Amino acid sequence: MSELTLHTSKAKSLLLLLASLLFTVAGVFMAQDGELMIHVSYLFFGLCSVVFVVQLITGGGYLKLRDDEFEFGFGFGRKQRIKWDDVDSFGIAVVRNLSGRYVPPTRLVGWNYKQGVDVSKFGRVMSKTLSGREACLPDTYGIKMEELLSLLSEHLERSRDRR
Repeated sequence: MSELTLHTSKAKSLLLLLASLLFTVAGVFMAQDGELMIHVSYLFFGLCSVVFVVQLITGGGYLKLRDDEFEFGFGFGRKQRIKWDDVDSFGIAVVRNLSGRYVPPTRLVGWNYKQGVDVSKFGRVMSKTLSGREACLPDTYGIKMEELLSLLSEHLERSRDRR
C-alpha cells in the first residue's frame, strides 16, 4: 500500500502565531476603553495563539493519501478518514463571508460525496450552501491549491481504475 503525506506549513503557522500575538497584545492595551468587543477580540486572538502553538508543537495538520482513502488531521489529534469510493468529485470551494462586510472569500479544496453515502445530511447541506462543496480540507498542506486539487483528482481516478 503506497502512502503520500503532506504537512501544513510551519512557516505559515509561525506567521499566524505572530499575527495573533500582535492582535492579542494590541487588544489588551486597547481594552482600557472598556468596550466588550475589544475584550472579545483579544480573547479570540489569544485563543488563536494557543492553537498555533499547539500546531507548531504537534507538527500541525497533515494529509495522507492512501490507495483506498485519504486522511487529514488537524489540531489536538483530531483526524478524519474518507474512502475514495465515497467521493464523487473534487473542486474548489469558495466560502463567502456572511457578515455583510466585504471580506474576500476563502478558497479551499472541497469535494462532493456520492449519492447514498452515510454522512451527516445536515453537514453536507450546510457546507454545500456556504461553499458549493459538501466538505472541504482545512489547508493546502504547503502546495498550491490547484496542485492539491489535481493530486486528489488523480488519486480518485486511480482508485476508480483499480476497481
